[in-house]
Amino acid sequence: MPWEKSFDEIKALEKAMLAFWRHGYASTSMKNLTTSMGLHPGSIYAAFGNKKNLFQLALHQYEEQSQSLLLELEKKFTPRDAIFALFDHMVADIHEHPDNCGCFLVNSMIDAAPKDEDINQSVVRALDAFEAFCKRMIENAQKIGEIRPDLDAAKTARILHGLIAGTRVLTRGRPDHQSAQDIADHAKSILS
Repeated sequence: MPWEKSFDEIKALEKAMLAFWRHGYASTSMKNLTTSMGLHPGSIYAAFGNKKNLFQLALHQYEEQSQSLLLELEKKFTPRDAIFALFDHMVADIHEHPDNCGCFLVNSMIDAAPKDEDINQSVVRALDAFEAFCKRMIENAQKIGEIRPDLDAAKTARILHGLIAGTRVLTRGRPDHQSAQDIADHAKSILS
């Protein structure tokens, strides 16, 4: 008789993502995963494969969620305000979740990517998409006069990306809402 899943794969993947997010790829044990996911090891292996495959699926899930947020911001706001809303979202997330674990992608870039080329490619692809969003929003904002035309869109997108990544790293160990707000305010002043 073939094996049948008796759990929601998306919810299980979300729980695995949180385990990896909190502990890092290398330090997340099968015991952490079984406890977090509420599944037996055999069910995890049958549904998701090995730990590395599960981690890459979790990264992909996070990337999809991030892209969904960016798309929502792009539809809802003008280009400059979409970037502002992104920083506001980050500050609100840090404030609302004081046990914040930083950014899953940034954590993965520090923890796992240097040791595994496949994981590195997944992380770089997701981070590049984020930076491309910032660049596109800046260019679109320049076209409609929201941002001054002499601002270098690519360079500024890298700076904004660095500010968000840096803020997420800083707040991983110390979720300081005011520092995050100060950084967000400074990012907005670059675009004003």
